[in-house]
Amino acid sequence: MARPALSASRALDIFDLFTAFPTRAFTMSEIMRTANINVASCHAILSALSGRGYLMRRGKNYVLGSALIAVGQAASLAQPLITRAQAAAQQLNEELGVAVLLSTLAGDEILALTSLKGREGQGTSLRIGQRMPLVPPVGAHFIAWAPDEAIDAWIERAGTDDPDEIAAWRRELELIRARGFQVTLRASPTQAFSELMARMATGSQPLEYRTEAKRLIADHGWKLTQPETIEPNSRYEAVLIAAPIFDRAGNACLSLGFGGFPEPLSGMRINMLAEHLMKTCLGVMREGQGD
Repeated sequence: MARPALSASRALDIFDLFTAFPTRAFTMSEIMRTANINVASCHAILSALSGRGYLMRRGKNYVLGSALIAVGQAASLAQPLITRAQAAAQQLNEELGVAVLLSTLAGDEILALTSLKGREGQGTSLRIGQRMPLVPPVGAHFIAWAPDEAIDAWIERAGTDDPDEIAAWRRELELIRARGFQVTLRASPTQAFSELMARMATGSQPLEYRTEAKRLIADHGWKLTQPETIEPNSRYEAVLIAAPIFDRAGNACLSLGFGGFPEPLSGMRINMLAEHLMKTCLGVMREGQGD
């Protein structure tokens, strides 16, 4: 694989920053620190992006530019599957009143495309434009149907050779495949990881949240906890119910999920939500059979 041009990588890092914080303005100093770019390179890239309308300068600050509106509209035309999935996420949110998250894979990361709050104001852990590293156990509902080599690469990114931990991840993937969806129960993450996720959900997280999230996950700051069986009359501290949307090549390229539950759910409620979710994902895929 060809090595990407350094200037292009730095420009993309800047776009990632603004995408994760779309309503914020940043000084060049903040951009330099967050994207780890020196003064000369940062000034040149910001000048080029501003000159083409991708960024806009307001005094000493920079904000997203109007040219990106045209880019977004063009991307919607080029990605009809995402457009349909976004419409489905909106419909689920209105019908069920639960928080809904639509995410996709972007390289070795998960990118939030749509994040809708529930009727009681509760939201999912990610906001639009935010990213999480695709490192075990994160992204299991994307990886569960992947080829063996992709699963092996996902596990390798965790940087562990603990056979028990690796075997546990593989069992979780098997459980997700068998059910057709992932249901994640509230675990006992480290205080640092819990605080980071809370800041991410509210938008008050530090600018370096991606690096911090990857470090905390690698330090076992979060574990995947699923019930072996879902008993209708039992109650569960569920934090995520998610199902994949496959592209025409059979790749799990999108995920629709419910989260931000204000109280424990009965097993019957979990199964109902999961059934509704999988039916919606199937409908999104069927609508695009003629694409």
